[in-house]
Amino acid sequence: MDIKEVPEIWAEQWQAHHYEAMTEIQQKLYTPIKEGKDIIAVSPTGTGKTVAYTLPAIEKIEVKPHTQWLILAPSHELVMQIAGVVRSWLPAGLKVVGIIGSANIKRQIDNLKKKPQVIVGSPGRVLELIKQKKIKMHEVKMITLDECDQLLIREHIPTVLEIVNSAMRDRQLVMASATKLEDPMMFYRNSEIEPITIEAQAEESNANVNHLYMDVEPRDKAMLLRRISNVEDMRALVFVKDKVRMDIILEKLQYDGVAAAGLHSEVRKEDRKKFLQAFKKGELTYLVVTDVAARGLDIPDLPFVIHCDVAMDAKQYTHRSGRTGRMGKAGTVISFVNEREARTLRQYLKDLNKEAIKVRYYEGVLTDDFEHKATKHK
Repeated sequence: MDIKEVPEIWAEQWQAHHYEAMTEIQQKLYTPIKEGKDIIAVSPTGTGKTVAYTLPAIEKIEVKPHTQWLILAPSHELVMQIAGVVRSWLPAGLKVVGIIGSANIKRQIDNLKKKPQVIVGSPGRVLELIKQKKIKMHEVKMITLDECDQLLIREHIPTVLEIVNSAMRDRQLVMASATKLEDPMMFYRNSEIEPITIEAQAEESNANVNHLYMDVEPRDKAMLLRRISNVEDMRALVFVKDKVRMDIILEKLQYDGVAAAGLHSEVRKEDRKKFLQAFKKGELTYLVVTDVAARGLDIPDLPFVIHCDVAMDAKQYTHRSGRTGRMGKAGTVISFVNEREARTLRQYLKDLNKEAIKVRYYEGVLTDDFEHKATKHK
C-alpha cells in the first residue's frame, strides 16, 4: 500500500508533534511492519526512521501486562532518545522503560516489575537482565535493532545474537540502519524466514544541505574554527578523530574565548548532559565530539556539522553529516582538508551524488571562489 497521507489513527498526534508529510521510509515501513514481516530497513540519518517503525509497532501491542516489544540501540543516549519518542506516541495504558548499563540495576528491576509493554535497551544490560530472568524473552513478539550497523560491530555481535536467539522463533525482527549492512543475513542462516529489504533515499529537500570544504593544514584547524565562529548563526557539532585531538582543539578554542565543550567516552554522565543542554540552548558555539561519543545525539535544527578531522570513509561522512539537515531542513557541512584529503572528500561526495564546494572565510562570511555567499542561515 502506498500511503499518501498519515494514517487516520495517528493524524491528531501527528499534528501535535508538528510533523508535516510522511517521509519515504515512514510510508514504506508502515504496512510491512503491521503485517509482521521481518525487515531490513536502510534510510539516511534524519529521515524519521524511529517514527517509521514505532507507529505500526504500537498498533500491534496489546494492553496486557507483559513485554511485547524490545528495541536495542548501541548507545545510552540513543536508548533514552528512542524511549522518549516511543513514550510520546504510546496510548494510555501502555508503558515503556529504558534500560542502560550505567544506571542503577535495582531501580531498573523495580521498573520491570511494573510490566512495561515496551523495553528500549543497550545490549549488555538487556542480556544481563535476561539471564537474571527479569526480562522474559518468550513473551516478546517484536525485536527492533536500531542503528544496527553499529550494533553488529565485533564487540556487540555475540551479545545481540544471544538476545535475538533467546526469543521465540516466530518473533518479528526489524533492523534499521542509515547505511547498508555488510552481513544482513546473519540472523537468518538457519531459518526458513526470508526478510524483505526496504530502502529509502534522503528527502529531496536535502538539496538544502551545502557540502563545503576549506583548505587548511592540521596545525591551523583550531585557528580556523576560531575565525569561522564569527559566521552568522554558527553553532556546530565538530568531529575529531580521538580524545587527544579534542583536548588540543578545546584548549586553543577556550584560550581564544570561544564557547566550546567536548564529548568523548570518558566524560561523566552529568557533564555530558550539562554540555548538551548548553549547546542546544545556544550557550556554546561548538560541541567537539568523537564519532563514538556522538552516537545517539539528537540536536534539532542543528545548522552546521564540521569535519575538523576528515571522515575515514564515505559511510562515516554520511553518519556525521546527517546530524544537520534532518527531516529536510537546511544545513551546512564543512570539511577541513589539505590537498590530499580534498581529493578523498570529493570522491566521498561523488559516491553520494553530492558536489563539494571549496570556500574561504572573508569578512564574517563563507564564500566560494566567485565570492558568492556559500551559506547564509536566516
